[in-house]
Amino acid sequence: MSLSIQKKGTLSLKKTTLQNFFALLLSLTYGAFIVLSLQLQFSLGSGDIDSYIHYFDEAGNDVSVVAFGVDYVFRIGVFWLTDFFDVTTITVLTSMGFAISTIIFYMYATSVRSKKYLIYILPLFLMVFFTPNVQVLFSSGIRSGIAFAILMIGFVSKNVFLKYLLFLLSAIVHLSMLPILSLYFMFHFFNNKYIKTPFIFSILLLILGSFVIAFGSTKVHSVDIVAASIAYNLIIFYVAFLIIFINKKALKDVYGFMSVGLMLIYLMGLTIDGSFIRYVGNAIILYLFFLIKRGEGGTIQTFTFGYAPFFLLTLYYSITNWF
Repeated sequence: MSLSIQKKGTLSLKKTTLQNFFALLLSLTYGAFIVLSLQLQFSLGSGDIDSYIHYFDEAGNDVSVVAFGVDYVFRIGVFWLTDFFDVTTITVLTSMGFAISTIIFYMYATSVRSKKYLIYILPLFLMVFFTPNVQVLFSSGIRSGIAFAILMIGFVSKNVFLKYLLFLLSAIVHLSMLPILSLYFMFHFFNNKYIKTPFIFSILLLILGSFVIAFGSTKVHSVDIVAASIAYNLIIFYVAFLIIFINKKALKDVYGFMSVGLMLIYLMGLTIDGSFIRYVGNAIILYLFFLIKRGEGGTIQTFTFGYAPFFLLTLYYSITNWF
């Protein structure tokens, strides 16, 4: 009997190793795709990547030009890496994009509960990671992507000290992580063994909290004026509706709660002429993590069916804007 158990354990280990290998292979492939996306945006002169390259090329190796501010750590980090490895700025930023996209993709891929759920979630998994709002986290918006990757590692960390250290580091790299952290702590405050909040109270609490966070964010760091078209805002409103209402259990999961909260922050931002469109990608990818961790087959299939039009429309919108 012990031999049989040992064989089963060895077989299970081999299967897990094989799955992790394929997950790594897919992650590296996705990282390569992000590199191509970043290079394309740079060649077209679109997104934040072009402004970053222009700034660092103008500054040369003069670190003294970096003023202490919200992006101080990121800029100093790029200067140091460029000098240490004796490479160009675009090489450093491309490597960063490759690293964070590969790490997040692998983290998600290895979190899928079983082969059964992998079959359910694979189409949605791929659509989410190839959605333009998510791609921009790892390519054009490289600084916020690094901060978000650090934050996600903090979320899954078992070590409390490391968790809070990573939370702090993510906020230092990019202040836009503060609203996400606010939602994280809000969830744990209102969802414990002493407090049980029904759905209606949770959603009302999130609406109020999201408005406060959106308003507070305009005071903490610069928020862009709304520039998206009405049609594009309607597309975002559609996916926000899916995320908020397709599964009430999302509010009982920290990743689902943060996803709903970020979508509400985006919607609340429209009422105060502030653009929080950067959080749409964060909200989508956090909701995917909720589905990977706790989503049922029916919910995954329903959300996949509802998400497909959003994916196709935003992909079309992105391509037409690039070219």
